[in-house]
Amino acid sequence: MSAIQSACFYLSAILILCFQNAFSQELSPKAIDAAIGDMARSIDTAYVFPEKGQKIAQHLRGEHQRGSFNHVKNWQDLAAVISKSLQEFSRDGHLYVRNDPKTVNDLKNPSQNHPDSTPQNAGYDPFFDGKDAIERNFGFREVQVLEGNVGYIKISEINISAKSLPVLFAAMRLVAGTRALVIDLRNNGGGGSNVGSVLESFFLPPRTALLEFNTRNGSSHTEKTVDWLLEPKYGKPLFILVNPGTASAAEAFTFALQKHRRAKVVGQKSAGGAFMNSWYPVNEQLFISVSTGAPTWPGTSESWEVIGIQPDYPVAEGAELAKVAELLK
Repeated sequence: MSAIQSACFYLSAILILCFQNAFSQELSPKAIDAAIGDMARSIDTAYVFPEKGQKIAQHLRGEHQRGSFNHVKNWQDLAAVISKSLQEFSRDGHLYVRNDPKTVNDLKNPSQNHPDSTPQNAGYDPFFDGKDAIERNFGFREVQVLEGNVGYIKISEINISAKSLPVLFAAMRLVAGTRALVIDLRNNGGGGSNVGSVLESFFLPPRTALLEFNTRNGSSHTEKTVDWLLEPKYGKPLFILVNPGTASAAEAFTFALQKHRRAKVVGQKSAGGAFMNSWYPVNEQLFISVSTGAPTWPGTSESWEVIGIQPDYPVAEGAELAKVAELLK
């Protein structure tokens, strides 16, 4: 064995041992106890429905006491097993744990390692403002005019911000002259907007009530379309494509437009993830997502949580655009 090969061998062995030691130290009973205790506290103190939050936290503690998590090998496995347990008990898709040290660091130090974040720009949010958002074109994957002068916009995530407004406006200008518009939200897992309900405002009058958001302290606020949009509205027929991968903010858009009878929904039942969620760091490895807001149709308790959004025109996967073409004949 050469000196170089020998050095590489011993270096590899040291790295493997360090890696193994890191996992064994991180998954000590004391570390797991602390992590689960922190998760339970976050659920207990932040969950949108206090009584349900207490029951979920008790369930998590009980599962831990029964040894349900003793078999895990690493933090990633622990996150997966706990997420499965929480979601099966609560039926809440926004309640989960992730093994993501980078996100944990961002949550603990929101300005650190983000050159765009300055004292003059304290509201910097990596989801809306970061490099990844720009590379994903803020979720606007495809914009075109289909045969028959039908507009088509494929949106893979809801990411509406001051930075993405020019992209949204450009997309809507391209389809402005079409006789109908398809917004494809299949496999769109959600996202949000930090500038108000701008996308909805292209299709509904200003200050139209969309959703009422309720919090654990009993307060609520009603989300409305914006009154500052100067871009031309779109008044032609609107179709929204959904499937089981359509969730959260993508469902919120669909729900509001369907309830206002402004759009026809085509596809398969959506995921049923209505709640707003917030992320809380657990330790250096894990964070937990907890539902902190519950949207409903204003003045009612009607929501799409768990049940999903039922399409106006249910069709098999892959038949959505053909159905739209049929409806436009």
